Amino acid sequence: MSNAPTPATSEDRTVIRATRGMCDTCLQEVPAEVITADGAAWLEKLCPDHGASRQLLSRDPAYWAEMDRYYFAVNSEDYPQRDFLLRLTERCNLDCPICLAKANTETTTDLDLSNLEDLINSKRRIKVDFMAAEPTLRKDLEDWVRKVKAQGHIAALHSNGLRLTDKAFCQRMKDCGFDEVFLQFDGFDNEATKWLRGRDGLVELKLQAIRNLREVGLATNLTVVVAHGLNEPQISKVLQFSLMPENDHIREVFFLGLRILGSFRDQLAKDGNEFDEMAVMPDETLEMLVTQWPDQFNRDDIRIFNKLYFALLSSFKVKKCLYVQHYLALRDGKGGLIPFRDLVDMPRLDRAADRYARQFETNPRLARARFLASLARQAATHKMLPVMLDFIRLQLLFRSGMKLDEVSRKVVMLGFITACDPHNYDAQVGINCGKGELSMDGGFIESGAVANVQREARFDATDLEPGTLKDPNRATGKAMPADGASCS
Repeated sequence: MSNAPTPATSEDRTVIRATRGMCDTCLQEVPAEVITADGAAWLEKLCPDHGASRQLLSRDPAYWAEMDRYYFAVNSEDYPQRDFLLRLTERCNLDCPICLAKANTETTTDLDLSNLEDLINSKRRIKVDFMAAEPTLRKDLEDWVRKVKAQGHIAALHSNGLRLTDKAFCQRMKDCGFDEVFLQFDGFDNEATKWLRGRDGLVELKLQAIRNLREVGLATNLTVVVAHGLNEPQISKVLQFSLMPENDHIREVFFLGLRILGSFRDQLAKDGNEFDEMAVMPDETLEMLVTQWPDQFNRDDIRIFNKLYFALLSSFKVKKCLYVQHYLALRDGKGGLIPFRDLVDMPRLDRAADRYARQFETNPRLARARFLASLARQAATHKMLPVMLDFIRLQLLFRSGMKLDEVSRKVVMLGFITACDPHNYDAQVGINCGKGELSMDGGFIESGAVANVQREARFDATDLEPGTLKDPNRATGKAMPADGASCS
Protein backbone atom coordinates (compact mmCIF):
# COMPACT_ATOMS: atom_id res chain seq x y z
CA MET A 1 0.00 0.00 0.00
CA SER A 2 1.54 3.33 -1.05
CA ASN A 3 -0.46 5.55 1.29
CA ALA A 4 -2.41 4.96 4.46
CA PRO A 5 -4.65 7.07 6.69
CA THR A 6 -2.79 8.79 9.48
CA PRO A 7 -3.61 7.39 12.93
CA ALA A 8 -4.62 9.88 15.60
CA THR A 9 -1.69 8.87 17.84
CA SER A 10 1.37 6.67 17.57
CA GLU A 11 3.54 5.99 20.59
CA ASP A 12 6.61 5.16 18.52
CA ARG A 13 6.36 8.24 16.26
CA THR A 14 9.78 9.85 15.70
CA VAL A 15 10.38 12.89 13.50
CA ILE A 16 13.41 12.59 11.23
CA ARG A 17 13.01 15.90 9.42
CA ALA A 18 10.51 18.70 8.85
CA THR A 19 9.86 19.62 5.22
CA ARG A 20 7.11 20.69 2.83
CA GLY A 21 4.96 18.28 0.86
CA MET A 22 1.98 18.48 -1.45
CA CYS A 23 -1.66 17.78 -0.72
CA ASP A 24 -2.72 14.82 -2.86
CA THR A 25 -6.11 16.46 -3.49
CA CYS A 26 -5.65 20.20 -4.03
CA LEU A 27 -1.96 20.06 -5.09
CA GLN A 28 -1.04 22.91 -2.74
CA GLU A 29 2.24 22.89 -0.83
CA VAL A 30 1.62 21.96 2.80
CA PRO A 31 3.65 21.31 5.98
CA ALA A 32 5.13 17.81 6.12
CA GLU A 33 7.42 15.65 8.20
CA VAL A 34 9.50 12.58 7.46
CA ILE A 35 8.78 10.24 10.38
CA THR A 36 9.09 6.68 11.60
CA ALA A 37 5.97 5.16 13.13
CA ASP A 38 4.03 1.91 13.11
CA GLY A 39 7.04 -0.08 11.92
CA ALA A 40 7.72 2.02 8.80
CA ALA A 41 9.07 5.34 7.52
CA TRP A 42 6.54 7.83 6.15
CA LEU A 43 6.17 11.23 4.57
CA GLU A 44 3.34 12.67 6.67
CA LYS A 45 1.47 15.75 5.37
CA LEU A 46 -1.24 18.01 6.76
CA CYS A 47 -3.47 20.07 4.47
CA PRO A 48 -5.71 22.63 6.23
CA ASP A 49 -8.53 21.83 3.79
CA HIS A 50 -8.18 18.08 3.17
CA GLY A 51 -6.60 16.80 6.35
CA ALA A 52 -3.68 14.46 6.96
CA SER A 53 -2.21 11.91 4.57
CA ARG A 54 0.78 9.61 4.49
CA GLN A 55 3.13 8.28 1.83
CA LEU A 56 5.02 5.10 2.67
CA LEU A 57 8.77 5.53 2.21
CA SER A 58 10.09 2.25 3.62
CA ARG A 59 9.03 -0.81 5.60
CA ASP A 60 12.50 -0.67 7.19
CA PRO A 61 12.39 2.51 9.29
CA ALA A 62 15.96 2.21 10.59
CA TYR A 63 17.32 1.90 7.04
CA TRP A 64 15.36 4.89 5.77
CA ALA A 65 16.18 7.05 8.78
CA GLU A 66 19.90 6.46 8.25
CA MET A 67 19.66 7.12 4.50
CA ASP A 68 17.72 10.34 5.04
CA ARG A 69 20.08 11.69 7.69
CA TYR A 70 23.20 10.72 5.76
CA TYR A 71 21.96 12.14 2.48
CA PHE A 72 21.24 15.56 3.94
CA ALA A 73 24.50 15.56 5.90
CA VAL A 74 26.60 15.37 2.72
CA ASN A 75 24.48 17.01 0.02
CA SER A 76 23.98 20.63 -0.90
CA GLU A 77 21.30 22.18 -3.07
CA ASP A 78 23.96 24.56 -4.39
CA TYR A 79 25.60 21.93 -6.57
CA PRO A 80 25.29 22.81 -10.26
CA GLN A 81 22.85 20.85 -12.40
CA ARG A 82 24.62 18.50 -14.83
CA ASP A 83 21.74 16.52 -16.33
CA PHE A 84 18.87 17.99 -18.34
CA LEU A 85 15.72 16.34 -19.64
CA LEU A 86 14.25 17.53 -22.92
CA ARG A 87 10.52 16.97 -23.28
CA LEU A 88 10.81 16.98 -27.05
CA THR A 89 7.22 16.18 -27.97
CA GLU A 90 3.90 15.24 -26.41
CA ARG A 91 3.29 12.78 -29.25
CA CYS A 92 3.79 9.05 -28.90
CA ASN A 93 3.38 5.86 -30.92
CA LEU A 94 2.01 4.05 -27.84
CA ASP A 95 -0.96 4.75 -25.59
CA CYS A 96 0.28 3.69 -22.15
CA PRO A 97 -2.33 3.75 -19.38
CA ILE A 98 0.40 4.76 -16.92
CA CYS A 99 1.95 7.55 -18.98
CA LEU A 100 3.62 10.14 -16.79
CA ALA A 101 3.16 12.78 -19.48
CA LYS A 102 -0.44 12.12 -20.61
CA ALA A 103 0.89 12.02 -24.16
CA ASN A 104 -1.42 12.40 -27.15
CA THR A 105 -3.72 14.51 -24.97
CA GLU A 106 -3.01 18.16 -25.64
CA THR A 107 -2.16 20.27 -28.65
CA THR A 108 1.19 21.30 -27.18
CA THR A 109 3.59 21.83 -30.05
CA ASP A 110 6.95 20.10 -30.19
CA LEU A 111 9.63 21.74 -28.07
CA ASP A 112 11.31 24.76 -29.64
CA LEU A 113 14.95 23.80 -29.23
CA SER A 114 16.48 27.27 -29.51
CA ASN A 115 16.88 27.22 -25.72
CA LEU A 116 18.80 23.95 -26.04
CA GLU A 117 21.39 25.68 -28.19
CA ASP A 118 21.88 28.27 -25.44
CA LEU A 119 22.14 25.50 -22.84
CA ILE A 120 24.75 23.38 -24.61
CA ASN A 121 26.82 26.43 -25.52
CA SER A 122 26.91 27.70 -21.92
CA LYS A 123 27.66 24.43 -20.07
CA ARG A 124 30.58 22.03 -19.90
CA ARG A 125 30.16 18.24 -20.10
CA ILE A 126 26.48 17.87 -19.25
CA LYS A 127 24.16 14.99 -20.04
CA VAL A 128 21.22 15.75 -22.33
CA ASP A 129 18.34 13.27 -22.07
CA PHE A 130 16.22 13.22 -25.21
CA MET A 131 12.85 12.00 -24.00
CA ALA A 132 9.10 12.61 -23.51
CA ALA A 133 6.92 11.50 -24.93
CA GLU A 134 8.57 9.47 -27.71
CA PRO A 135 11.62 11.40 -29.00
CA THR A 136 12.18 9.15 -32.02
CA LEU A 137 9.11 10.79 -33.61
CA ARG A 138 11.03 14.06 -33.99
CA LYS A 139 12.31 14.41 -37.55
CA ASP A 140 15.12 16.72 -36.39
CA LEU A 141 16.30 14.38 -33.63
CA GLU A 142 19.55 13.36 -35.30
CA ASP A 143 20.51 16.95 -36.14
CA TRP A 144 20.14 18.00 -32.51
CA VAL A 145 22.08 15.03 -31.20
CA ARG A 146 24.95 16.03 -33.45
CA LYS A 147 24.82 19.58 -32.08
CA VAL A 148 24.90 18.27 -28.52
CA LYS A 149 27.85 16.00 -29.26
CA ALA A 150 29.74 18.75 -31.12
CA GLN A 151 29.83 20.70 -27.85
CA GLY A 152 31.34 17.76 -25.96
CA HIS A 153 28.21 16.69 -24.06
CA ILE A 154 26.66 13.26 -23.37
CA ALA A 155 23.54 12.36 -25.35
CA ALA A 156 21.04 9.81 -24.01
CA LEU A 157 17.96 8.50 -25.81
CA HIS A 158 14.92 7.48 -23.72
CA SER A 159 12.56 5.39 -25.83
CA ASN A 160 9.76 2.85 -25.74
CA GLY A 161 11.79 1.01 -28.38
CA LEU A 162 9.23 0.62 -31.16
CA ARG A 163 11.33 2.41 -33.77
CA LEU A 164 14.45 0.67 -32.49
CA THR A 165 13.03 -2.64 -33.80
CA ASP A 166 14.26 -1.37 -37.18
CA LYS A 167 17.98 -2.14 -37.17
CA ALA A 168 18.71 0.53 -39.77
CA PHE A 169 17.06 3.16 -37.58
CA CYS A 170 18.98 1.84 -34.58
CA GLN A 171 22.22 2.25 -36.53
CA ARG A 172 21.25 5.84 -37.34
CA MET A 173 20.85 6.52 -33.62
CA LYS A 174 24.35 5.20 -33.08
CA ASP A 175 25.81 7.11 -36.02
CA CYS A 176 24.31 10.48 -35.07
CA GLY A 177 26.08 10.28 -31.72
CA PHE A 178 23.89 8.83 -28.99
CA ASP A 179 26.09 7.50 -26.19
CA GLU A 180 23.42 5.37 -24.56
CA VAL A 181 19.81 4.27 -24.74
CA PHE A 182 17.34 4.03 -21.86
CA LEU A 183 14.86 1.41 -23.04
CA GLN A 184 11.44 1.00 -21.47
CA PHE A 185 11.31 -2.73 -20.70
CA ASP A 186 8.87 -4.04 -18.11
CA GLY A 187 9.79 -7.71 -18.26
CA PHE A 188 8.64 -10.87 -19.98
CA ASP A 189 5.05 -11.10 -18.78
CA ASN A 190 2.91 -10.27 -21.81
CA GLU A 191 -0.26 -9.65 -19.82
CA ALA A 192 1.46 -7.33 -17.34
CA THR A 193 3.14 -5.44 -20.17
CA LYS A 194 -0.19 -5.09 -21.97
CA TRP A 195 -1.79 -3.70 -18.80
CA LEU A 196 1.01 -1.16 -18.36
CA ARG A 197 1.38 -0.17 -21.99
CA GLY A 198 -2.07 -0.66 -23.50
CA ARG A 199 -0.92 -2.89 -26.35
CA ASP A 200 -0.41 -6.60 -26.91
CA GLY A 201 2.71 -8.19 -28.40
CA LEU A 202 5.21 -5.67 -27.03
CA VAL A 203 7.58 -8.09 -25.28
CA GLU A 204 8.96 -9.56 -28.49
CA LEU A 205 9.27 -6.11 -30.04
CA LYS A 206 11.29 -4.91 -27.07
CA LEU A 207 13.53 -7.99 -27.24
CA GLN A 208 14.17 -7.21 -30.91
CA ALA A 209 15.13 -3.67 -29.95
CA ILE A 210 17.56 -5.04 -27.34
CA ARG A 211 19.14 -7.32 -29.93
CA ASN A 212 19.52 -4.41 -32.36
CA LEU A 213 21.11 -2.23 -29.69
CA ARG A 214 23.60 -4.98 -29.00
CA GLU A 215 24.42 -5.45 -32.68
CA VAL A 216 25.00 -1.75 -33.37
CA GLY A 217 26.98 -1.36 -30.14
CA LEU A 218 24.83 1.05 -28.13
CA ALA A 219 25.23 0.89 -24.36
CA THR A 220 21.84 0.23 -22.83
CA ASN A 221 19.88 0.86 -19.66
CA LEU A 222 16.75 -1.24 -19.12
CA THR A 223 14.10 0.69 -17.19
CA VAL A 224 11.55 -1.63 -15.59
CA VAL A 225 8.33 -0.10 -14.27
CA VAL A 226 7.28 -2.16 -11.24
CA ALA A 227 3.72 -2.25 -9.90
CA HIS A 228 2.41 -4.02 -6.81
CA GLY A 229 0.35 -7.07 -7.64
CA LEU A 230 1.34 -7.01 -11.29
CA ASN A 231 4.95 -7.67 -12.20
CA GLU A 232 7.15 -7.85 -9.09
CA PRO A 233 8.77 -11.17 -10.22
CA GLN A 234 10.12 -9.39 -13.30
CA ILE A 235 12.78 -7.72 -11.14
CA SER A 236 14.66 -11.00 -10.82
CA LYS A 237 13.94 -12.09 -14.38
CA VAL A 238 15.15 -8.87 -16.00
CA LEU A 239 18.31 -8.86 -13.89
CA GLN A 240 19.05 -12.48 -14.82
CA PHE A 241 18.48 -11.64 -18.49
CA SER A 242 20.81 -8.64 -18.26
CA LEU A 243 23.61 -10.79 -16.80
CA MET A 244 23.67 -13.16 -19.78
CA PRO A 245 27.10 -12.89 -21.45
CA GLU A 246 25.59 -11.88 -24.79
CA ASN A 247 23.83 -8.95 -23.09
CA ASP A 248 26.91 -7.18 -21.77
CA HIS A 249 25.84 -4.04 -23.63
CA ILE A 250 23.28 -3.70 -20.79
CA ARG A 251 25.31 -1.72 -18.27
CA GLU A 252 22.48 -0.58 -16.03
CA VAL A 253 19.04 -1.73 -14.88
CA PHE A 254 16.62 0.71 -13.26
CA PHE A 255 13.64 -0.53 -11.28
CA LEU A 256 11.20 2.37 -11.51
CA GLY A 257 8.31 2.26 -9.09
CA LEU A 258 4.91 3.02 -10.60
CA ARG A 259 3.78 6.46 -9.49
CA ILE A 260 0.51 8.38 -9.54
CA LEU A 261 1.19 10.83 -12.35
CA GLY A 262 -0.37 11.82 -15.65
CA SER A 263 -2.78 9.30 -17.12
CA PHE A 264 -2.66 6.99 -14.11
CA ARG A 265 -3.58 9.73 -11.66
CA ASP A 266 -6.25 10.99 -14.04
CA GLN A 267 -7.96 7.62 -14.20
CA LEU A 268 -7.72 6.97 -10.48
CA ALA A 269 -9.39 10.30 -9.78
CA LYS A 270 -12.25 9.44 -12.14
CA ASP A 271 -12.77 6.12 -10.36
CA GLY A 272 -12.90 7.83 -6.98
CA ASN A 273 -9.65 6.36 -5.61
CA GLU A 274 -7.83 8.49 -3.04
CA PHE A 275 -4.62 6.50 -3.44
CA ASP A 276 -3.37 3.53 -5.38
CA GLU A 277 -2.11 0.31 -3.85
CA MET A 278 -0.09 -0.49 -6.97
CA ALA A 279 2.25 2.49 -6.57
CA VAL A 280 5.80 1.65 -5.49
CA MET A 281 8.62 3.58 -3.83
CA PRO A 282 12.36 2.91 -4.44
CA ASP A 283 12.85 1.15 -1.12
CA GLU A 284 10.09 -1.28 -2.04
CA THR A 285 11.79 -2.31 -5.30
CA LEU A 286 15.01 -2.70 -3.32
CA GLU A 287 13.20 -5.01 -0.88
CA MET A 288 11.76 -7.03 -3.76
CA LEU A 289 15.25 -7.64 -5.14
CA VAL A 290 16.61 -8.67 -1.73
CA THR A 291 13.68 -11.06 -1.27
CA GLN A 292 14.07 -12.61 -4.72
CA TRP A 293 17.90 -12.91 -4.62
CA PRO A 294 18.73 -13.36 -0.90
CA ASP A 295 22.08 -15.07 -1.52
CA GLN A 296 23.43 -12.18 -3.58
CA PHE A 297 21.83 -9.13 -2.00
CA ASN A 298 21.09 -7.92 1.50
CA ARG A 299 19.95 -4.63 2.95
CA ASP A 300 23.07 -4.00 5.00
CA ASP A 301 25.34 -4.15 1.94
CA ILE A 302 22.99 -1.87 0.00
CA ARG A 303 22.83 0.52 2.97
CA ILE A 304 26.61 0.87 3.04
CA PHE A 305 26.86 1.13 -0.74
CA ASN A 306 24.36 3.99 -0.87
CA LYS A 307 26.25 5.91 1.79
CA LEU A 308 29.37 5.50 -0.35
CA TYR A 309 27.38 6.53 -3.42
CA PHE A 310 26.02 9.70 -1.80
CA ALA A 311 29.46 10.53 -0.39
CA LEU A 312 31.12 10.06 -3.78
CA LEU A 313 28.55 12.28 -5.49
CA SER A 314 29.04 14.86 -2.76
CA SER A 315 32.81 14.71 -3.25
CA PHE A 316 32.37 15.60 -6.91
CA LYS A 317 29.52 18.09 -6.25
CA VAL A 318 26.98 16.15 -8.26
CA LYS A 319 23.25 16.63 -7.62
CA LYS A 320 21.30 13.43 -7.00
CA CYS A 321 17.90 12.67 -5.54
CA LEU A 322 17.39 10.74 -2.29
CA TYR A 323 14.70 8.80 -4.18
CA VAL A 324 17.42 7.36 -6.45
CA GLN A 325 19.42 4.61 -4.74
CA HIS A 326 21.92 2.20 -6.24
CA TYR A 327 23.93 -0.96 -5.93
CA LEU A 328 26.76 -2.43 -7.99
CA ALA A 329 27.61 -5.93 -9.16
CA LEU A 330 30.07 -7.53 -11.55
CA ARG A 331 29.34 -10.16 -14.15
CA ASP A 332 30.97 -13.51 -13.51
CA GLY A 333 31.03 -14.24 -17.26
CA LYS A 334 28.67 -17.21 -16.88
CA GLY A 335 25.35 -15.44 -16.45
CA GLY A 336 25.80 -14.84 -12.73
CA LEU A 337 27.06 -11.96 -10.64
CA ILE A 338 29.67 -11.05 -8.07
CA PRO A 339 28.20 -8.70 -5.43
CA PHE A 340 30.15 -5.58 -4.52
CA ARG A 341 30.60 -6.93 -0.98
CA ASP A 342 32.78 -9.77 -2.31
CA LEU A 343 35.33 -7.26 -3.62
CA VAL A 344 35.76 -4.85 -0.71
CA ASP A 345 35.85 -4.53 3.06
CA MET A 346 32.31 -3.24 3.60
CA PRO A 347 32.67 -2.38 7.33
CA ARG A 348 35.80 -0.34 6.60
CA LEU A 349 34.04 1.54 3.81
CA ASP A 350 31.10 2.16 6.13
CA ARG A 351 33.46 3.79 8.61
CA ALA A 352 35.03 5.85 5.80
CA ALA A 353 31.60 7.09 4.72
CA ASP A 354 30.69 8.04 8.30
CA ARG A 355 34.01 9.86 8.73
CA TYR A 356 33.34 11.79 5.51
CA ALA A 357 29.94 12.96 6.81
CA ARG A 358 31.43 14.09 10.14
CA GLN A 359 34.24 16.06 8.49
CA PHE A 360 32.19 17.42 5.60
CA GLU A 361 30.45 20.10 7.64
CA THR A 362 33.65 21.68 8.96
CA ASN A 363 36.24 20.91 6.27
CA PRO A 364 34.79 19.62 2.97
CA ARG A 365 38.14 19.63 1.18
CA LEU A 366 39.83 17.48 3.82
CA ALA A 367 36.80 15.20 4.00
CA ARG A 368 36.92 14.68 0.25
CA ALA A 369 40.68 13.95 0.19
CA ARG A 370 40.46 11.38 2.99
CA PHE A 371 37.39 9.70 1.54
CA LEU A 372 38.87 9.33 -1.95
CA ALA A 373 42.09 8.02 -0.40
CA SER A 374 40.05 5.36 1.42
CA LEU A 375 38.47 4.31 -1.88
CA ALA A 376 41.89 4.18 -3.51
CA ARG A 377 43.20 1.88 -0.79
CA GLN A 378 40.24 -0.43 -1.34
CA ALA A 379 40.92 -0.48 -5.08
CA ALA A 380 44.46 -1.68 -4.38
CA THR A 381 43.45 -4.74 -2.34
CA HIS A 382 44.05 -8.20 -3.77
CA LYS A 383 40.34 -8.88 -4.22
CA MET A 384 39.95 -5.73 -6.31
CA LEU A 385 43.08 -6.07 -8.43
CA PRO A 386 41.36 -7.90 -11.36
CA VAL A 387 38.84 -5.06 -11.69
CA MET A 388 40.86 -2.18 -10.24
CA LEU A 389 40.96 -0.21 -13.49
CA ASP A 390 37.22 -0.70 -13.98
CA PHE A 391 36.58 0.58 -10.46
CA ILE A 392 38.80 3.63 -10.96
CA ARG A 393 37.15 4.36 -14.30
CA LEU A 394 33.74 4.24 -12.68
CA GLN A 395 34.81 6.73 -10.01
CA LEU A 396 36.08 9.10 -12.70
CA LEU A 397 32.74 8.89 -14.49
CA PHE A 398 30.98 10.14 -11.37
CA ARG A 399 33.12 13.26 -11.66
CA SER A 400 33.01 13.79 -15.42
CA GLY A 401 29.47 12.55 -16.16
CA MET A 402 28.03 9.04 -16.15
CA LYS A 403 28.39 7.90 -19.75
CA LEU A 404 27.24 4.30 -20.09
CA ASP A 405 29.39 3.43 -23.08
CA GLU A 406 32.46 4.15 -20.91
CA VAL A 407 31.31 1.83 -18.13
CA SER A 408 33.11 -1.52 -18.19
CA ARG A 409 31.21 -4.43 -19.71
CA LYS A 410 31.97 -6.31 -16.50
CA VAL A 411 29.79 -3.92 -14.49
CA VAL A 412 26.05 -3.95 -13.95
CA MET A 413 24.70 -0.94 -12.06
CA LEU A 414 21.33 -1.30 -10.38
CA GLY A 415 19.03 1.62 -9.64
CA PHE A 416 15.97 1.77 -7.38
CA ILE A 417 14.17 4.93 -8.44
CA THR A 418 10.91 6.81 -8.62
CA ALA A 419 9.36 9.88 -10.17
CA CYS A 420 8.07 12.57 -7.84
CA ASP A 421 4.28 12.86 -7.74
CA PRO A 422 1.89 14.74 -5.43
CA HIS A 423 1.95 11.81 -2.98
CA ASN A 424 5.71 11.48 -2.47
CA TYR A 425 6.89 15.03 -3.25
CA ASP A 426 9.26 16.31 -0.56
CA ALA A 427 10.42 19.86 -1.24
CA GLN A 428 13.86 19.32 0.34
CA VAL A 429 14.40 16.20 -1.78
CA GLY A 430 13.01 17.89 -4.89
CA ILE A 431 15.37 20.84 -4.76
CA ASN A 432 18.28 18.37 -5.01
CA CYS A 433 16.78 16.61 -8.04
CA GLY A 434 19.55 15.31 -10.28
CA LYS A 435 17.77 16.39 -13.45
CA GLY A 436 16.67 19.74 -14.77
CA GLU A 437 13.96 19.96 -17.41
CA LEU A 438 13.28 21.92 -20.56
CA SER A 439 9.74 21.68 -21.95
CA MET A 440 7.35 23.61 -24.15
CA ASP A 441 4.70 24.03 -21.48
CA GLY A 442 6.97 24.62 -18.49
CA GLY A 443 10.07 26.23 -19.97
CA PHE A 444 13.32 25.64 -18.11
CA ILE A 445 12.98 24.30 -14.58
CA GLU A 446 16.06 23.48 -12.50
CA SER A 447 14.35 20.51 -10.79
CA GLY A 448 12.55 17.73 -12.63
CA ALA A 449 10.69 16.89 -9.42
CA VAL A 450 9.22 20.39 -9.29
CA ALA A 451 8.38 20.18 -12.99
CA ASN A 452 6.42 16.95 -12.39
CA VAL A 453 4.15 18.37 -9.72
CA GLN A 454 3.67 21.64 -11.57
CA ARG A 455 2.60 19.66 -14.63
CA GLU A 456 0.08 17.73 -12.54
CA ALA A 457 -1.48 21.01 -11.42
CA ARG A 458 -1.78 22.07 -15.04
CA PHE A 459 -3.33 18.71 -15.98
CA ASP A 460 -5.90 19.18 -13.22
CA ALA A 461 -7.01 22.43 -14.86
CA THR A 462 -8.08 20.66 -18.05
CA ASP A 463 -10.69 18.00 -18.73
CA LEU A 464 -8.92 16.57 -21.76
CA GLU A 465 -8.96 12.77 -21.86
CA PRO A 466 -5.80 10.74 -22.46
CA GLY A 467 -5.58 9.75 -26.12
CA THR A 468 -7.80 12.64 -27.26
CA LEU A 469 -5.50 13.72 -30.08
CA LYS A 470 -5.28 10.21 -31.52
CA ASP A 471 -9.00 9.59 -31.57
CA PRO A 472 -11.35 12.50 -30.75
CA ASN A 473 -14.34 10.13 -30.76
CA ARG A 474 -12.76 7.58 -28.45
CA ALA A 475 -15.26 5.97 -26.09
CA THR A 476 -14.43 6.22 -22.42
CA GLY A 477 -15.71 4.19 -19.51
CA LYS A 478 -14.53 2.21 -16.50
CA ALA A 479 -11.71 0.61 -18.46
CA MET A 480 -8.44 2.47 -18.04
CA PRO A 481 -7.94 4.88 -20.97
CA ALA A 482 -4.82 4.55 -23.04
CA ASP A 483 -2.04 7.07 -23.14
CA GLY A 484 1.57 6.82 -24.16
CA ALA A 485 5.04 8.02 -23.43
CA SER A 486 8.43 6.71 -22.66
CA CYS A 487 8.29 6.50 -18.86
CA SER A 488 11.97 5.80 -18.51
